Amino acid sequence: MENIEKIFKSIRLQKYKPGGTSFADPIRNIFVQCTPEEVVRQKTIHFLQSDLGVPLERISVEESMAHVKRGARGRADIVVYRDDKKKDALLVIECKAPEVDVSCYIVREQSERYQKILGANYCMLINGRQIMMYKYNDGLAIELDGIPSYIELINNKVEYTTLLQVKPYSYLDIKSQNIQRAFVKEHYIGDFTPNDIKSFVLNFLNLILLKSFISIEDLMRIGVSEDFGIKRTRFGNSAGYNYQELTRLFIAKDNKGKDIICGLSMIGDYNTQLNISITNKKKGHHSLQLNMDKFCEYDSATNMITVTHNGALSFGRGGSMSHKVVIDYIQEKAPDLIQNDKVNLGTIDNSRLLEWGNTDVQNFIRNLLRYAILRDEIRVKHKKRKRSKKKRLDNY
Repeated sequence: MENIEKIFKSIRLQKYKPGGTSFADPIRNIFVQCTPEEVVRQKTIHFLQSDLGVPLERISVEESMAHVKRGARGRADIVVYRDDKKKDALLVIECKAPEVDVSCYIVREQSERYQKILGANYCMLINGRQIMMYKYNDGLAIELDGIPSYIELINNKVEYTTLLQVKPYSYLDIKSQNIQRAFVKEHYIGDFTPNDIKSFVLNFLNLILLKSFISIEDLMRIGVSEDFGIKRTRFGNSAGYNYQELTRLFIAKDNKGKDIICGLSMIGDYNTQLNISITNKKKGHHSLQLNMDKFCEYDSATNMITVTHNGALSFGRGGSMSHKVVIDYIQEKAPDLIQNDKVNLGTIDNSRLLEWGNTDVQNFIRNLLRYAILRDEIRVKHKKRKRSKKKRLDNY
């Protein structure tokens, strides 16, 4: 992924007022309304011409898939062709507003639908801050390193990124600052996460994303019935921002015996966040988003990590709940999780590689899932009370 924010900030778009603030689209020769996504699209057109050397006559905007394949739906934001007659598609571009994470697999899937219909060799995902490009070979997407010019794309003179290894790391690797920096760059670990916590986070990531085999006995000990695999999931947060990350999924049951899908994932920005997701019949969401920088306590003498939580619980736009209410509920339903008015999620030995068979690891994951399920129970009770109160007011 490349950062192009500086380039896009330097591009100045002329605005017009034919009946509302608009841009003059140089491809379609029409006025288009100024929206965050349209800003990105118009700047992308400029970027293609001035920086990548794409001829204007080989660019199409809002290319209808129905013109290419009968019955196909959707329109590609931008398509770059090899020829002036626009018959041989080279590159499909998906433009998103700046707040949309273009590393999200769902964004890539959208562009890939158009790429397959058009038979294009490349896809570009762009939001004005970040840009990702992929080369397609027999249906396999390979991420490009850097941003090739138009001529380089036509002549297939491109370089590919070096992917993170897919086999588990050794403990020496886990302690390596170079590997930790690689995971920071890939947004699994936060930039400002303390080094000792980075080591634990990478150790935990190594377990949930790179160690595939879990015995039936170990699954039972962490409180789940089935390993559902490592997949990309997409959930939002209380601020309304949606993002996607690789997640280890499990089939489990809630406290009413209903099947749910639980997920463990990490995401890094300034700090590192451990996410516990729950998907039931009605919806899927992050039940717990735990700031590892804040709630991990490292003991340098023993290399032990203790993970706690203060009970903070929000309802998105519906506000938040008193910490005490949450702590009291957990105290009633799972008293073993409460110590010193905090939720104690476990103490883990970080002096060796974490394994699914480690008792401390099993207890930690089991406690995370138990806590996430109980938090959802609190949310359900809160919504019922809110609906009941509204009904009383309506009838007053």
